Amino acid sequence: MSLSLPQPFPIGSILLKTYRSLFDNFGYAVRISWAWILVVTSVRIGADLIRTALLTTETGQSLVSWNLTFVIGWFLFIPLASIAVAWHRLLLTGERDSSIIYLRLDRLVWSYFWLAAVVYVIALAPILVPWALGSIAKLVVAIFGGSTEGKSAMEVLLTPAGSAAIPVLQTAAVIIFLALTARLAVVLPGKALGIPDLSIRKAWDATSGNTFNLLMGMFGCFIPFLVLISWVRGMGFNYSAADGPMLHVADWLFVETMAALFSLIQIGYLSYCFQYFFPDQCGDQTVEAVPA
Repeated sequence: MSLSLPQPFPIGSILLKTYRSLFDNFGYAVRISWAWILVVTSVRIGADLIRTALLTTETGQSLVSWNLTFVIGWFLFIPLASIAVAWHRLLLTGERDSSIIYLRLDRLVWSYFWLAAVVYVIALAPILVPWALGSIAKLVVAIFGGSTEGKSAMEVLLTPAGSAAIPVLQTAAVIIFLALTARLAVVLPGKALGIPDLSIRKAWDATSGNTFNLLMGMFGCFIPFLVLISWVRGMGFNYSAADGPMLHVADWLFVETMAALFSLIQIGYLSYCFQYFFPDQCGDQTVEAVPA
């Protein structure tokens, strides 16, 4: 497999193609997303109702923090995987799913889901490892009679002087997480196409030397949506269950619609990054250059 690449990495061209593909295929994007948006919105509202009931007890508070949130978080990967498979295949092969109600959950979607989960866990290592070590340290201190009250896991792990650097360390961990995600997730479109011989290691090797560019491309995908959501929220569209069921549902529909649009942009970006790094897997399609 040839990995010879044109230089430099065309961030502008790929971002332009990413946004243009969404505008050009917006009707199809709605068709593969609307049913999943309704499913996820229903799950979110149900979770809110459960959370409200459980928060009446101390035990319930613990369940909400560690169990419900964890389960809901992983569940959201399933709709994302289903939509991603359809969008990758459209952009890279021209295939259009003809389903009016798109809720695809076949073997290809599940294999995509599991690969995405592995990528996510690997990328989370810079955040999870210090947290796990801090939690162990907190437990050890508590076993030997020390006080950890009011201290986070990281504060227990570090010295008082080192604790002052926690915000810097947390920021660095998030940046590393995003950088790892930008490189490793390039393998995902290949999974959506059903290519058997691609691996996370091949994605890592193919993207060598392009970490910064891939990361900047990711920022170019989500910063416009952060601005849009912040503007809408700033205009007063921000409701909870206390504002009544209709406004609560409307708020979650807005959130999940924005999440779907953001996901389609990220998925499209990954599709064209895959096309760039693995051109021999995408037929005759090539990344277009941006005119100077």
